[in-house]
Amino acid sequence: MEVPGSSKKMIATQEEMSAAKIPLGSRDQCAHLLIPLNKCRQAEFFLPWKCEDERHVYEKCEYELVMERMLAMKKIREEEALAKQNKLQGNAAVPLIPKTANA
Repeated sequence: MEVPGSSKKMIATQEEMSAAKIPLGSRDQCAHLLIPLNKCRQAEFFLPWKCEDERHVYEKCEYELVMERMLAMKKIREEEALAKQNKLQGNAAVPLIPKTANA
């Protein structure tokens, strides 16, 4: 399944995520990595020094998604600033004293 504006594809299906009881907020392009991480956590009684490889891969995926969104937002802001600058330069010919509607 394609996600608009993202380079990553959804690998886990809705059925897999609901079966694994993945929270709605975590159902993103990295959910396919969260499913085995949560299984490992439950098997290892949530010990923090266990499942490090799975956690690292999942957190790296989440980091890449955040950086992708930040770069997209930066591009949008630059485009808006450029459009605003062009609009201000184009309005230089506006008269200082506006004409009234009755004049």
